[in-house]
Amino acid sequence: MTSLIIHAGFHKTGTTSVQTMAARNAKLLAPHARIYLRDDFRAVTDAARAYSVSQRADALDAVFNAALAFLRKLDGNDPRPIALLSEDLSGHLPGRHNIRCYSAAPALMAQLAAACVERFGETTQVTFHFSTRLPEPWFRSAYWQILRSARRVEGPEEFAKLFKQAADFDAVTQAVAEAVDPFPVHVATLEDLSGMPQGPMTPILDWLNIPDDVCARLDPGPSANSKPQGLDDVFLALNKTGLPDGKVASLKKTILRMARRIEAKREDERTG
Repeated sequence: MTSLIIHAGFHKTGTTSVQTMAARNAKLLAPHARIYLRDDFRAVTDAARAYSVSQRADALDAVFNAALAFLRKLDGNDPRPIALLSEDLSGHLPGRHNIRCYSAAPALMAQLAAACVERFGETTQVTFHFSTRLPEPWFRSAYWQILRSARRVEGPEEFAKLFKQAADFDAVTQAVAEAVDPFPVHVATLEDLSGMPQGPMTPILDWLNIPDDVCARLDPGPSANSKPQGLDDVFLALNKTGLPDGKVASLKKTILRMARRIEAKREDERTG
């Protein structure tokens, strides 16, 4: 019997920390589990994001086909559990491509479940794990991500109103549970996960039955997605200019790189 856990989101809820820890500790974890990140199944995440934009039937079929093609590469006789880790399995971050919420997630998870059963048989055990976050900090984090990578022009309050449904994680995870029944859906908030021994990675390690002595040796890596202070207004102003998209993107990268260098220098001075 093959067991899989799929950590499919959500964006800005500690998913990067999970993936960073998995990547940094790949050799330690490999004897106990088969862990795959977005680069290992990029065709699947590309299809999932495409479906989240169009929500067309043929795009949903493409998700199933891409997932099945990836799973067929895996050894069905390997007893180690499998983990697929990428928030992009739930589609694009709301705010991109005029996506307002995670309405695509239930159908996407149903296709992933169907592909797992098709590949490994009816006895396959699939568990879906989602990390969530309280609305206010989620909006702050999502707003920064969108400002950094897209040309939206809303202020933070307007953004929160416009994408209110995106932070209704209870509703979407309930819809996912109905879509993938009888497979279980586990949900944990980032606020709770942050206090756990291995942070947001803790429930995944538990599910994978990683031994305690291995967990104790894991390197969490650096803090993920750190945000330099004071750049929201700068990036919002850039988004509102008439400059070409390429120029705006280049300026943002330069400013962000400079801000991080300044913060790193200050930290060195503080700790030196």
